[in-house]
Amino acid sequence: MPVPLHLRVPTVLVALLLALAAPAAAPVLAEGRTTWDLTPIYPDAEAWEKARQAFERRLPEMDAFKGRLGESPQTLKQAFDLMFDLQKEALRLYGYANLEADLDLRAPGPQGRKQTMQMMLADLQARFAWIDPELLSIPAERLASFFEQEPGLAPYRRYVERLEKRRPHVLSPEIEEVLGQTGRLRGEGATIGSLLRNAEIPWPTITLSTGEELVVDVNGYSKGRASQVREDRIATYKAFYDTLQRYAGTFAATLAATVNEHVFDARVRKYGSTLEASLAANEVDPAVYRMLVDEINAGLPTLHRYLRLRARMLGIDDLRYHDMYPPLVPEISADYSWETSKRLVLEALAPLGSDYVKTFSGVLDAGWVDVFPRPGKRSGAYVSDIVYDVHPYMLLNHIDDYQSMSTLAHEGGHLMHSILSQRAQPYPTADYVIFVAEVASTVNEVLLFEDLLSKAKTDDERLALLGHFLEGMRQTVYRQTQFAEFELAMHELAEQGRPLTAESLNGLYGDLLRRYYGEKEGVTKIDDLYAVEWAFIPHFHYNYYVYQYATSYVAAVALAQKILAGEPGARDRYLAFLSAGSSKPPVELLREAGVDMTRPEPIRAALAYMDGVIGRIEQILDRRSD
Repeated sequence: MPVPLHLRVPTVLVALLLALAAPAAAPVLAEGRTTWDLTPIYPDAEAWEKARQAFERRLPEMDAFKGRLGESPQTLKQAFDLMFDLQKEALRLYGYANLEADLDLRAPGPQGRKQTMQMMLADLQARFAWIDPELLSIPAERLASFFEQEPGLAPYRRYVERLEKRRPHVLSPEIEEVLGQTGRLRGEGATIGSLLRNAEIPWPTITLSTGEELVVDVNGYSKGRASQVREDRIATYKAFYDTLQRYAGTFAATLAATVNEHVFDARVRKYGSTLEASLAANEVDPAVYRMLVDEINAGLPTLHRYLRLRARMLGIDDLRYHDMYPPLVPEISADYSWETSKRLVLEALAPLGSDYVKTFSGVLDAGWVDVFPRPGKRSGAYVSDIVYDVHPYMLLNHIDDYQSMSTLAHEGGHLMHSILSQRAQPYPTADYVIFVAEVASTVNEVLLFEDLLSKAKTDDERLALLGHFLEGMRQTVYRQTQFAEFELAMHELAEQGRPLTAESLNGLYGDLLRRYYGEKEGVTKIDDLYAVEWAFIPHFHYNYYVYQYATSYVAAVALAQKILAGEPGARDRYLAFLSAGSSKPPVELLREAGVDMTRPEPIRAALAYMDGVIGRIEQILDRRSD
C-alpha cells in the first residue's frame, strides 16, 4: 500500500465461529455495562461531524512538506508527526462511524457516516501518494543519518524499514496518485458477492423432520447443517448448494474481479506473483505459505483418522460431506450465561498471570463490550482497535451457549493483544498484522479447553470438549489451509491468463475437497454439487488472508503448551509478544515468543497434538464398548 494508512477495519473482522442468532435485546446487568459507550471517541454524531469538517480543513497542511522531506532531520520529524497524526484522526473518525453503524445496520444515519469515511479514506490515499516515493528518493545513507541526529524520529524507524523493503515496488508520485484513486473502484467483487449472498438471492425454504420450516439462507444453512437428523442435513445442503449453483456464474465473475485486482497490483508494482505481493505487506516469505500447504497435505492422514472417528461416533457407515457439522456428542447441559462465561474464561486464563486476568476482567463491564444480540445489530464477533487514543471495542452476540463462551475467550485474546500493544507501543507501531492476530485469540481458546477438560467430571463432558477441539482443528487448520490452497491455485490460473469461470472454480475446489476429505482412501464421499462451496466463502476476496488462521492456530497451540507446561520464561515471552505490536517483523516476533513459523516443526507438533486428542476419545469409546 503506497500510503501511511494501514486502514485495518478492524484488526479482527469476524471470529471463525460465529454466534448468529439474534433474539430480543437482553437487559443491561446491574453490575456493569453490556453495551458500547462510544462517547469517549465523540460525544455524539454532531461532535463527530464537527471533527470531520475540522479534519478536512487540516488536510492541506501536509502539502507544505512536498519536496522537503530530505531537507533536515527536524523537517522529516515534523512531516512524520503530522502524517501519523492525520492517520490517527482519520481512523478515529472511521472507528466511531463503523462502530455506530454496527449497533444497528438498519439506521441510515450511521450507515451514511460510515460510507462518508470510506470515501474520505480513499481520497486520503491519493492525497498522500507522494510521500513514499519522496522518502525513497532520499539516499539511504542520508536517511539513516537523520535518525541518528534526531531522537524524535525513533517511533518512525519501523515505517522506514518496511518502506525500504518495498523500494523496488514503489512507483513515481504521479503513478502512486493514480493508484490511490483506484481505491474508489476496488472491492466491487466482494461487495456484489456479499449483496448476492446476504440480501438479493431468494433463498429456498425447506420443511425439517420436526415440521419446522427453515429458510436456507447463510444463517439457515449454518443451522441446518448441524442438525442431528441426517435427512435434514441432506435437505439443507441440497437446497443451499442448488441455489449457489444457479448463481455460480455471477459469483465466479465477482471472484474474478477481485483476483484481477490482485493481479493488476502485483504486475504494476513488479512483484513476481500475487502471493509475493500480498505477503510482502506483512513481511512474510511466500515459502511460509507454501510450507504450510505442503505440511498439511502431508498431515492429511491425521484428518482422515479424525473423519473415521466422526463416522464412528455418528454411527454412519458412509460418511459424506454433509456429515461434517453435527456435534460428535450432544451438548452437555450447563450454565453459559454471561456472568458464568466470564467467570469460567477468567479462571482458564490464570496461567497468563494476575495482571492479565485483572485487566481483562476490568474492561468486560466498562462499556468496551457490546454483549447481546438484538434486532439490527451486526452478527458475529470482532475486536476493533483503530481508535488508538481511547481503547479497543469488542462486539459479541452472546446467547448463553458453549460457543458464546468460547467466542468470549477468542475475542478476549484479541482485546488483550490490542490493549497491551497500545499500552506499550507508540502509535506508529501499536498496530499488529493479521499474521499474528489470531495467535492471542487461539491461545485463549486452548487455555479454556484445557482448563475445562481438567475440571470435567464425566466421560460425556470430556467427549464434548474433545470433540469441540477436534472440530476447531479441522475447521481452522485443515479447512483454512484447503482454502489457502484453492486461493493460490485460482490466482495462478489468472496469472496464466486463464479464465475464472464457475466450471473452472468448481473443478479446482472439487478436487481439493476430494483430496482433503479422503475420497480416494474411502474416508468421505463428496457429492459433485458441493464443489460450488467456494461461492459461499467471502474470505476468498481478502487477498491471501485465510492461511493466517492456520499459521496462527499452529503457533498458538505451541505457545499455549509451553505456558501450561510451566516452561521457564514462556509466559513472559508471550506477554512481551502481545506488547510488541508491529515493532518487529511478525515471524521474528513469534520466534522470540518461542515458535519458529519458518520451520515445519510447529505444524507437525500441532497435528501430533490433534492425534493425541483423537486417541483420548478412542480410549473412552473403547472403554465403553468393553
